[in-house]
Amino acid sequence: MTDLAIISCPECGVKNRIRTYNPEKTPVCGKCKSALVSEKEHAAFSKFNNNLNTFKDFPDFGFRNNKE
Repeated sequence: MTDLAIISCPECGVKNRIRTYNPEKTPVCGKCKSALVSEKEHAAFSKFNNNLNTFKDFPDFGFRNNKE
């Protein structure tokens, strides 16, 4: 993932730039070291990321492009 995300710290309010979001690590604030996302949000992202990786190689049968 090459997108840049900016997440404000819920504790101190500092805006943190997140270049890559590793599903194995919870992002922390650069200033106060508190977690930037809750455990529930982190688990949801990890599950979503795993599903993307699982299904990324499935062929597209053309059903998504119904431009008529």
